[in-house]
Amino acid sequence: MTRWQRWQRGFKNLWTYYRGWKWLIFIGMSLALMMSTYLVVLAKTTSVDTLQEALQSQTVVYDVNDAYAGTYDSQKGTYVSLEEISPNMQQTVVTTEDKRFYEHNGFDTIGIARAFVRLLINRNTSGGGGSTITQQLAKNAFLSLDQTFQRKFKELFLALEIEKEYTKDEILEMYLNHAYFGNGVWGVEDASQRYFGHSASSLNWNESAVLTGMLKGPSLYNPIDDYEAAIERRDVVTQLLVDASVISPEDGAYISSIGIDLYDNYYDEAGNPYPYYFDAVIDEVVRLAKIPEDDLISKGYRIYTNLNPGFQQAVDASYQNPWLFGDDGSDPEPAVQSASVVIDPNTGGIAAVYGGRGEYVYRGFNRATDMRRSPGSTIKPLAVYTLALEAGYNIHSMVPDEVKSYDGWAPENYNHYTEPSGENALYYALAQSKNTSAVYLLNELGLDKSVQKLKQFGIDIPREDRSLTMALGALSYGVTPVQLANAYAAFANEGIRYESYFVRRIEDASGKEVYSNTKPSKHMVMTRNVAADMTSMMLDTYGGYGTGYGAGPDYGQLAGKTGSTETVEGSPDTRDRWMVGYTPDFVVVSWAGLDQEGSMSLDELMPSGMGTFFNIQTTQLMNASAQTPFNLTMASQMDQTSNELEGIRWQDEVGHLFDQASEWVEVHGPEILNDIQRLAEDAGQQINQWLQSIPLP
Repeated sequence: MTRWQRWQRGFKNLWTYYRGWKWLIFIGMSLALMMSTYLVVLAKTTSVDTLQEALQSQTVVYDVNDAYAGTYDSQKGTYVSLEEISPNMQQTVVTTEDKRFYEHNGFDTIGIARAFVRLLINRNTSGGGGSTITQQLAKNAFLSLDQTFQRKFKELFLALEIEKEYTKDEILEMYLNHAYFGNGVWGVEDASQRYFGHSASSLNWNESAVLTGMLKGPSLYNPIDDYEAAIERRDVVTQLLVDASVISPEDGAYISSIGIDLYDNYYDEAGNPYPYYFDAVIDEVVRLAKIPEDDLISKGYRIYTNLNPGFQQAVDASYQNPWLFGDDGSDPEPAVQSASVVIDPNTGGIAAVYGGRGEYVYRGFNRATDMRRSPGSTIKPLAVYTLALEAGYNIHSMVPDEVKSYDGWAPENYNHYTEPSGENALYYALAQSKNTSAVYLLNELGLDKSVQKLKQFGIDIPREDRSLTMALGALSYGVTPVQLANAYAAFANEGIRYESYFVRRIEDASGKEVYSNTKPSKHMVMTRNVAADMTSMMLDTYGGYGTGYGAGPDYGQLAGKTGSTETVEGSPDTRDRWMVGYTPDFVVVSWAGLDQEGSMSLDELMPSGMGTFFNIQTTQLMNASAQTPFNLTMASQMDQTSNELEGIRWQDEVGHLFDQASEWVEVHGPEILNDIQRLAEDAGQQINQWLQSIPLP
């Protein structure tokens, strides 16, 4: 007996002894039960009851005042009722796609059997017949297009749920409004306008046969891309109508003898006037609300945002002057890039974003939210000067302005000038962006304290960046424009910083609220008095002795800071320029720079500099704002050493102390717990040793 024969005999004995067929049937039934249970749960938990509402409505975006702001382009066309669709079209679709549509309950047993026979004979299901209109609606609305048995089973169970929820006419209406007809057109109404120039209500038999034929392959059988293929497919559909006695043989022959008269009357109105803002909304919703992007765009959500159209239009308009960036604006990838963001400091809401110059790419790189660059001197108020005021310095405190070596590194001012006296007032050091003074203060105040203060401002500093160069904004990881604007919002909002966000709340197609962020995280970064003193000092940036003099708006007060970085360390050429400005109504951060390091210099490519651009931008933002005054004096014009605001809120002081204590615990807590655990272990060992040393009686 061969080895194979011995193996066969052994297997047969085991199969007989353990009743193999019974176990096989049991396992098969168990798997079938689990599979059917899964499919039932899937069907029951799918939002079938809101399908019609979702198909009728587009996902709409609303601005900060709950006014309509735009819609997302999606797989939807103009939704019309069944009464507005020609009976010719209705009959043609039912006859061709699902002739027993009004008889079955979501799936066609005869059609499935025929498809199964074709699968056995031809090894494929070509010829159709296995999928009903209801199943096709379920597939288009809820499932992927993968040709798998799993998807077909899901399609079947969802079709049953749809049949329970809707009438046949409602299902046909949804199907015709959600079908794709090629050339970027969804729905029978827009398809009729696209190919024939009139409404779907007046489609004749010929036109109905053409559109129905396209359902099998929108890119293959549409008369624009392949006229002859469309004719052939139309004739097939026409013959089906004749065979079903829907039209007479004479009418069928006439239809097949004529051509297709094409006329395009379709207008695709853009529903997204603020593309970078709308893109950022998608990113935030996917990240925080956990709504998949495809669902968000296609299922009729209502998204309420912090978009301020006045601010957004002001920002957009400031970029309509390409000459400011050294080109004519025609290059899809300009040499000088730029981005801007505007935040409402009173709520943290992101009011406007501009993600980049050149050709907009859908869901592409958004420099306002995604780009990280070294902030240069814009970090000085955050990392150094706020901390200095909290440590006891005041507006007029004198600080050194001299080149000094710190372990071999001797920073100099950007213009290589130091005061002859070797010192200057704190406000002047900030207004003139003195590197020497900033590094001195950071060295005196301590890196750890600065890192913690930056964390309060919402900026985390990695360990490799924790050195004195941090005072000059030399950060390898960098910051985003949104992150920088959010940090400066604390100054504009009397020391309180809200986490920045785009979306306030979201409702689904039925009006049910599915996400809310009306109470963003709140941080007490500094007291009102410190915030006021910092603002007085930063009012000098654009209105007094500062580096941004002349770059502010044509009227009104603007506080803030400027910053720049080099193309390479030690080079006089500039790679990045930052301008930060704020009022009680808005915070704006604008960046211009080079995407890649190289031989180019921003100074040569953008000869007018950032000043003119920021002047135009902030003037327009002032026009769009409430123009709330600071009621503060520039530090250079103050005799007193501090603003000493009346009515200091004890809640602010307590809140500030509480936030500081919380952050101290967050940083030092793990270390303290480790020390306690180590002490407890040592104490336990000593007690154990003591017990072991006691002689037994």
